[in-house]
Amino acid sequence: MSAAEQKTQWRRVAPLAILFFALRGIRRLISEAASVAPLLVLVALNESLRNLALSYGPLLAGVLLLGSALAWYLTFLYAVEADRILLRQGIVRRRTLTLEFARVQQADIQIPWYYRPFGLAMLTLDSAGASGQTLHLSGIPVDQAEALRDQILQVRDQADIDPDSTPASLTDEPDYSLHLATPEVLRYGLMHNNLLVIVPILAPFSELLIRRLEVVVNWLAPDWLTTDALTTGQRIAAMGALLLGLVMVLMLISMLLGLLRYKGYHLQRQGDHFRYQAGLTTVLTRSVRRPRMQLITQRRSWVGRLLRRHSLIISKAGDGQQGQDSERFVVPVLNDSNLASLQHELGLPAQPAWKSVHWGAAVTALVRWLGLGGVVLLWLWFQGVPDGVLWVVGSLTVLVLVWSVLSWWRLRCYCSAEWLSLRQGVIGRTIRWLPTSRVQSVALHQPWWQRRLQRATLDVRGAGGRLVLPWLPAQEAERYRDQLLYRIAGLQGL
Repeated sequence: MSAAEQKTQWRRVAPLAILFFALRGIRRLISEAASVAPLLVLVALNESLRNLALSYGPLLAGVLLLGSALAWYLTFLYAVEADRILLRQGIVRRRTLTLEFARVQQADIQIPWYYRPFGLAMLTLDSAGASGQTLHLSGIPVDQAEALRDQILQVRDQADIDPDSTPASLTDEPDYSLHLATPEVLRYGLMHNNLLVIVPILAPFSELLIRRLEVVVNWLAPDWLTTDALTTGQRIAAMGALLLGLVMVLMLISMLLGLLRYKGYHLQRQGDHFRYQAGLTTVLTRSVRRPRMQLITQRRSWVGRLLRRHSLIISKAGDGQQGQDSERFVVPVLNDSNLASLQHELGLPAQPAWKSVHWGAAVTALVRWLGLGGVVLLWLWFQGVPDGVLWVVGSLTVLVLVWSVLSWWRLRCYCSAEWLSLRQGVIGRTIRWLPTSRVQSVALHQPWWQRRLQRATLDVRGAGGRLVLPWLPAQEAERYRDQLLYRIAGLQGL
C-alpha cells in the first residue's frame, strides 16, 4: 500500500446497507434471468431436479443472497477528499474507483423506506464521459449525503462557471418555489396512465373473462348465479361492466404509483439551480443547473387536456441512455398559471411566434400513406380475401390519411437566437424546446421535391435528443444552420 493510500481515511457505510446490496443482487438476478433460462427449463422437465430445487432451492438462494450481500458490505469502503471521491469494492477482484467532482453530471439523494427510520440515505453520482459511470454510496447519514452533494455541486460549478449566471448558495432563501398538493399528484396518475394499453389487448378475450367471472361468482354465491342465468343483453352489459371495472382498477393503480413517486413534491430555484424533493416511501432529491439543461419537453395528454393540466420534463447532461422519466428532472403536473410561471423561470418565450409548416409536408405524408394503403389493398384483393376485410383496411387507410392531415394542421415551429421548438399533437400536445447553446450537430436535408418548392428540413441534435424542423424556407434554414454551426465552433474553441 502506498503512502497516499495510507493517508486516505477509508470509511464503511452503515450495516443496514446489507439490505441494499441484497436488493441490488435480486435486481441483477432478475435482469439476467434470460441467461439461466435453459437451466430453469432443464430443472422443470426433470422430476428429481425439480423436487430437489423445491426442497432446498429457496434456502440455498437465501443463504447465497445474504452471504453475497454481507461480503459486498465488508469489502465496500469509501473516502472523500477535497475534489474527489474514492470507492473500494469487490469480493474476488478488489478495485478502487475514483470520481472527480468536476466530472459529476448528476447528484441525487434517495431515502428508501428501509433507511428512513434510521436517518440514512443513498447518494447516486453520474459521471461525464463515454463510460457514463454511475456510483451508489448507500447507507450514509442524510446530513452527510446532503453536505457531500453540496460540496460536489460547488466544485463542479466552479469548474464550469458561467459568467452570465448568478451564483447562489444552496442555503439561501429560494427565488422560486412550487409545492404540489396530493390532489394534483393524483391527477398526474390519471394523465399518465400507461396501464390503459392493457384494455385493448384484453378486449378480444372479454368473453373468456366473463366466463371466469361466472366461475368466481358461482364459487362465492352458488345459489345466486347459474351458468345459463345471463341473457344476451345481460352478458353484453356484464362485459361492459367488466371492462369499465378494469379501467377503473388500472386508473387507481396508476394514481397510486404517481402518489408513491411524487407525494409531497416541492420544487425550488436558487440562482441557476433547480431542485425538487418528492416521494412517499422513497424520497428522492434531484437537482439540475440551468446551463446543463439539454431539452425541455412540455406534455399534455388527452386526459390532461380534460383536466387542464400539463407535465414538464427536463433532459439534462448525465441522463441515462434510455431517457426514461425516472432519470430526468420532472415536474409532474402544472396548471396554466404554474406553467406560465415556470416557463418564465426557465427563460422560455412567454408568447412564441409559432409558424405553420408548408403544405408540402401534408402532401408527402398523404402520398406515403396512400401508396402504402393502396399496395396493401391490391395485395389483399389478389389474395381473394372477403370484401369485409377490404372495407376494414380501406377504412383504416382513410383514418390514417385524416390523422396525417390533422397532424400537419397542428404542427408548428419556432426558431430564435436562444431556442428551437417544435409543437405537435392532434388530441394531446407535445412541445419540445432545445436551447441553441446545447446544440451539438446540425444537418440540412433537401430532397428534390423540397428543392422545387425552395424548402429544406433542419435536423438538429443535442445531448438530450433530436429536433427536426420540417419544410422551412430554404434561405431561412440555411441561415439557422450557419448560425448554429458558428455557435458550435465557438463553443468547441473555448
